[in-house]
This record gives sequence, structure tokens and C-alpha cells, in this order.
Amino acid sequence: MARSPEAEARYKAYQKKYHAERNARARYSYERLEKAHRVVVNGKDLSAELMQRRAPGITGETPWEKDLTVHPYKWRRQGMPKDLPSYVSNAFGDAAPYESFTDPRMLFDCTLFDNMTDEEIAYFNDEKHWVIEDLDTDITLKNELEGEPGVYGYLVHVNRGRKEVNNPPKGRPRYKRKDGKELIWDDPRLDAPWWQECGDYIYVYLDEKEARASYDRQKLRLDDLNQEVRLYRLTKPISISEARAWLNSDHPLREEKHGAITLDAFGTGQYGRPGALRLPQQPAPDEDEQDRIAEEEYWNSLTPEEQQKTLDDLEYYQALEEKRRQINKERCDAMEPMYTERFNIDTYMALALKEAEAHAEVNSQDEEAFNRVQRLHDEIPTMSIEEKLEFIDEDMYYKDSKGYEEKLRSLNIITPYETQLRLAYVLDPSQKTIEQAVNIHKANLKNGTETKKLNFRRKGGQYHLNEEQEEYVRNIQVNDFAYEGEHRSNELLQMVYDNEWYPCLEPDQHEEINGFSWDTINMDDYRAGRLLTFGDALPDGAIAPPHDRIEYLADLVKRGEIDVPTFWTRVKTNSYVGTVEKFGPDGEESFIITKENWRQFVNFREERPNSESDSLWYSQFPEELGGDDFVDLMERTYNWRIADWESWIDSLPDDWFAVNTKAVQAALDEYEYGVLGIDIVMVWGRELNRRRGK
Repeated sequence: MARSPEAEARYKAYQKKYHAERNARARYSYERLEKAHRVVVNGKDLSAELMQRRAPGITGETPWEKDLTVHPYKWRRQGMPKDLPSYVSNAFGDAAPYESFTDPRMLFDCTLFDNMTDEEIAYFNDEKHWVIEDLDTDITLKNELEGEPGVYGYLVHVNRGRKEVNNPPKGRPRYKRKDGKELIWDDPRLDAPWWQECGDYIYVYLDEKEARASYDRQKLRLDDLNQEVRLYRLTKPISISEARAWLNSDHPLREEKHGAITLDAFGTGQYGRPGALRLPQQPAPDEDEQDRIAEEEYWNSLTPEEQQKTLDDLEYYQALEEKRRQINKERCDAMEPMYTERFNIDTYMALALKEAEAHAEVNSQDEEAFNRVQRLHDEIPTMSIEEKLEFIDEDMYYKDSKGYEEKLRSLNIITPYETQLRLAYVLDPSQKTIEQAVNIHKANLKNGTETKKLNFRRKGGQYHLNEEQEEYVRNIQVNDFAYEGEHRSNELLQMVYDNEWYPCLEPDQHEEINGFSWDTINMDDYRAGRLLTFGDALPDGAIAPPHDRIEYLADLVKRGEIDVPTFWTRVKTNSYVGTVEKFGPDGEESFIITKENWRQFVNFREERPNSESDSLWYSQFPEELGGDDFVDLMERTYNWRIADWESWIDSLPDDWFAVNTKAVQAALDEYEYGVLGIDIVMVWGRELNRRRGK
């Protein structure tokens, strides 16, 4: 069956990724390494014979001795002599003159990589175990030369750098296992940008005569265009490693910065410029130096009083940021239970598997359902956090959009769906939206879905709408905005379930971002890890409300994170419905059901009077009083009389309470949404201006 363009693109992307990882694994297979280093003469495998003589019985399947006390280059297979070199030059004598031998059994391959534990992988990936220090780069010329006061030495620098097009980055060797774990090794300098591989050579001398002789020799060895050699006299102490770091930028040492005076220089030139010195391929890395000079000039322009005030401000903000960092550390510790209990992605994955198993059991003839269960059984244990988030991207939000919108609101956040829906009714349709609506209208007329023509017309390149046309366009806009809001809410839900990311405000944040700032945030809630502040990473439309949402407060008291008196205080002082008396402690729709007011929430109605027995009464009560399971619900609905309710209530502790979710929903629908509309538009407007730099 033909695939859709989207499905075809996904299929090709998957195939490309699969084959790329497969080929990468094959690159490090023992068979590939053995073949690459095989020496065959007249059909005779000389490498195999030498391997047998050097260490008989050792093959590509022999286990490795992974000794974490030594450098990884020294790891050997079991039975391999410890002092045996992995490389032998001219190893075969007259049988294969000048041919070298590399023992493939001593090269890292899949048999090592695929059997590593997490501890071994961490050790292997730690670059300090791979860096081989070049001792000459740590030389520091810090003593003046005898007979030459103010001179610390001489440098000869050869730059054989290549042009950008001929000098791509090398990167570091990588191996990705089938379970998703990745190993990265070798010299970390290979991670540097291409221009740091400029092919430079540094020679250090303590005598000018020797330095000049070396300079003359190196001039003869330049073999391409745009190369050069320089002779420096050093008038300041200098570390050779620091010198190399600068020279790697493809620019000569400087007298002011490095104390390096150029005594002589020779270049091979470029096309059309024979004999010219090397033309650098990168701008000089002097931005820091320029910033320093500008800062120094600005500082000198200030009066002593202004300088002192600046120093005081600096000290104040440094102390403030340190205090904020401590708060963030406290917050991260407090957030741990949230990601282990409330938003545990592994719990959701287990639930998804359980649902799939239940579906497969009910639909036993459905082969696809059985395959899905099998696939989840195999994949879930090896999934990375990114793969799990990708799974819930497709599986979670759209199965229960209403339920997960409620979950996001209970985090005291305005969801992208709410924002987009509000903006759809407030913002005037753009010309692009109108044009889209016109095209939809034309298509519907053509296929017969609509019959009434709305006669859209342009004037001066712009659409001008009558009342009926505007209503039609507005409906299209609402659909588009709702669709966008759903996708952004889904994105936000994934961020919430990303338990490797603890969202905190940046210590140096001095502005409001998406409604969150250090000055306005509820610090008690922030320290307790309740408010999710993702900063600029929040999806479009996700913002913090200026006041507490009633669902958020109800969730806190339900979870026991605040007590009932605190709940009522926060409802009254900082919620959107604090002035609505019917939701108060004594109101007919109180948010909290207690032993004092429970009777008003349990209503009885007489059903079928029967002369032979007492009348039958049915209970009507909030879901919070219905019990934890279906049996309790049925019992209380059909069998309990007033005396049963009274007996049950009397058995409860004096401080018992239950949250009236029906009242919470009513407060949300009847009051909060109406007030929030203004807040959404204002906060979103400020956020747009901030992003535009206004």
C-alpha cells in the first residue's frame, strides 16, 4: 500500500538513521579491523601466521581484561602478553619488505564496547583517560637569558595551515550501542573547530644563533602556498601552551600581548602574491582584548564616587546571585519527589504497557495489538529519556486532552491551549488567516460541503469583511489556534515529565520571563519545588498567572502540602475567586467539605413509596465522598440512609476534610476564565514585547 508523503519521509529518515548506526557499529567489528590490517602475499595470510606465533589461541572472541586502574590503551585480551606491542614495523622481513603489522586483537572492537558496564563506559568516556600530555607544551620560559637582559628565549613557528575548504573537522571516534549508550574516545583536541588544526610547529631556543639556523632550515621545508615561518624574540615570560593556544587561531604572536618581537618572517605567498606572508583564514581572537580596553576606558572615565558605587553594586549582585544559587539548590532537592512520585515517566511507561496488554487480551485475534505489546516489552527497558519523551509525545496528551489540561493547570500555569484559545477570540484575523479561510471556503463550495457563498472580495490587495464573513473567518482562526495550543500543551507536558531537567530561574535573571521573576514569584512555593519555571524554553502560550489558580490551591491542600487554614488564606488574598462568598468556608458551594458542613452536600430524594416497607432514598453527593472504588460508590448511592452517612462522618477524625472538585470546576468555569482572559492578553503582550527587545 502506498504511503503518504509524511509517512514516506518518516520511513526514509528511520532507514537512514538505522543504516548509519549499523554501519558505525560495523566499522568497529573485529572482522572489519582484521581485514583492514591483513597482509597477504601470493595468497598467503602473513598476518594470521604472525598472530598465531605471537599469542596462540587468542581470537577476536577472546574476552577483554578491563582494568580500570590503567590507561585504556593498555587493555588487553585474556592471555595476551602484557609487554607485547600492538604495532611492529617491517614485521615480515623478505616475505613482505617494508610492510608493518598491527595486531587487530589489540584494537578496540565491538566485543569490548557491547559488554561494558555503566561504570566502565563512564571511565572510558572520561577524556582525562585519553589525553596524552605533550610535555613540551607545558614549558614555561620564565628566566632571563644570560648576557641578554629582558630576553627570555626565542621561538621559531612554522605554520603549514590549510585553507578552510581543505581542512574539515576530524571529530572524535564514536560508537553507539544497540541499547542507545554511546562511547566517545581519543584526544579531545579533535573536538576543536577546524581552524585549530592549522598544522603549526613550535621550536624553542635559548640562543639566537641556534634559533636563526633553525629558521633558515624551516624556510626550505615549506612546500605549499600560504605557509610561513617566523622567528620571535620573547621579552616577557610565556607558557608554550599559551603560545600554542594563540597560534592555533592562525595569527602571529603580538608584542604588546605576548612580548614576542618578530625578528624575521618568510612566507610562500598566495596566488597573485608571491612571497607574501600567510593570509590568516580566521579573524584574530582579540575580542576579549578589545572588550578589556573598552571597559578600562569606561572605568577611567568615571568619577571616584561612581567607581565606588559600581563596586558596591557589583558586590551586592554577586551576593544576590550566590543567595539565589543556594535557593535553587534547595529547590532542586525539594523537587526530587515530584519526579519520582507525581511525574515519573517510568510509571507512565508501565501504565502504557499495562493498557496495551489489556487491549491485547480483550482483542486476542488482533495480531497488531499482540505485536505492540511485544514491541513495548522489548523496547521500554532500553529506552533513553529522549525516546520515552518521544513516546509520550505521540501517546499521552491526545488520549485525554481534558484530563492533562487539568493536570497542567494544577501546576499554577496558564496552558498554551488556554492562551491560544483566548487570543483566537481577541486578536483580529490577519490577512494570511483570511486568505486561508477563503481557500477553505472555496474548497468546501467545490466539494459540496457548503452551499452558501460568502463572496469574499479584495480591495487594494486587502480583504475587508462583513459581519458574516468575519464570523466564518473567526471560526477558522479558533480552530487553528486551538490546534496550535494543543500541540504546545503537549510539548509542555513532555517538559514536565522530563525528570532530568529541574527548571529553575537563572540566578542572574533581572526581568520577567513568561510571568516568572525573582521579585514576584511566591518564594515559599518556589523553594518547595511547586512552580515550574522553564524560562525561555516554555512553549508559546505557557505563562504564569498573576494570581493563584484555584485548581492549584485545591491540589496543594489535597496533597497535604498546605493545611486548610493556609488554603483559605491564599484563596482570599491571592486567588481569582477570593471575593465569591458561595465558595467560602460558609458558602453553599464551599471548596472544602468538613464534618460541620457535609450535610449540605449530601442530598436525598424519595423514589418509590412502598406501603410494605420504608421509602427508598437515593443519595446525591460529590464524587469526593463516593469512596475509593466502585463498590463503595454503589453502596453509598443506593443503600445508605441518613443514619449511615452520620455514622460514617462521626467515625472520621475531627480535622477531616475533602476538596469539593465540583465547586473548583464551577469556580474555574464561572469566574476564573473570565478574569484570566485579561491577564492572558496582558502577560502575553508583555512577553512578545520582551522577545522583540522592546
